[in-house]
Amino acid sequence: MKNLMSEQKNHFLSVLIVSIGGFLGFEALSLIIGLYQPEIYLKVAFWVYIFHVCWLTLMFDLHYKKRGILASLKLTHSGWRLIGRAFLERFEHIKKWEYLRHFQNYLILPGIIYWSVVVMLFLNPFRQVVKQLIVVFASLGLTVAYWYFKKVFSKQMESHELWIKILGLVKIFAAFYVFAGCLGLAWYFNLGGIIVWSVIFSLSFLLLYQALFQHRLLNFNILLLSVLISGFVGVVAAMVYNFWETNYLTGGMVVLAVYNSLWGILHHHLDRTLTKKLAMEYTLIMFLAVSILLASHDFGAKVI
Repeated sequence: MKNLMSEQKNHFLSVLIVSIGGFLGFEALSLIIGLYQPEIYLKVAFWVYIFHVCWLTLMFDLHYKKRGILASLKLTHSGWRLIGRAFLERFEHIKKWEYLRHFQNYLILPGIIYWSVVVMLFLNPFRQVVKQLIVVFASLGLTVAYWYFKKVFSKQMESHELWIKILGLVKIFAAFYVFAGCLGLAWYFNLGGIIVWSVIFSLSFLLLYQALFQHRLLNFNILLLSVLISGFVGVVAAMVYNFWETNYLTGGMVVLAVYNSLWGILHHHLDRTLTKKLAMEYTLIMFLAVSILLASHDFGAKVI
């Protein structure tokens, strides 16, 4: 019981530190881009991201670390030799492919949230309220993602439907941020439809791959379906880029509606819970979201 409490306390402290660090990092980025120093902004964004990666690497060991290292080494080592040997064995699990395979997959979601926020702040350098909303919601999303970061590796994860739903909401939030951010950046720099398709295709595939990996549903046929879905989402994003005459936020919602509907259909199909009625509902929701946006929005400037 004592070990369980100690592990929960360490988990809480780890998430608290990385969440506060992330929030302060976003605030620093917001301040820098408000002064319109893009070169410094990108450098700081890079180093803040390195902090996230290093902290996750060192603290979120994904249940693979050896336990009782120090106690066992005290029997045969002492002094600096003991400290050095204990440090090396403490992170021995990092060399294992099983750890790296899990780590790279579960780094996708926080990475997408982080860099989408970097883009969104860049697109709104002087809009203080908008920037604060972006920072607050992104910080909450990262905190939730980090909180369940280790839990997804335990066998208990699949038995807690609430955890999966919470992570699902965070993924929808991340998808919206990244789709909107990519469209805004593409319009800002006039990158072209091909680049938009390539970027959205890649990011959609990463989101799908991460979700399938989490649910242990990966195989060649499913990966092929994921490629096709990602390609179609990319086509929709390219069409939004070329024909959507409004801001990137509503454009991101259109792409999100298509992505989320297709992912919902795929997920229910793999869980063997897909029915014609459910597929029709997802399809109607997708077209309804697009229709409402097309019908109700005042077409104007692309970048707000």
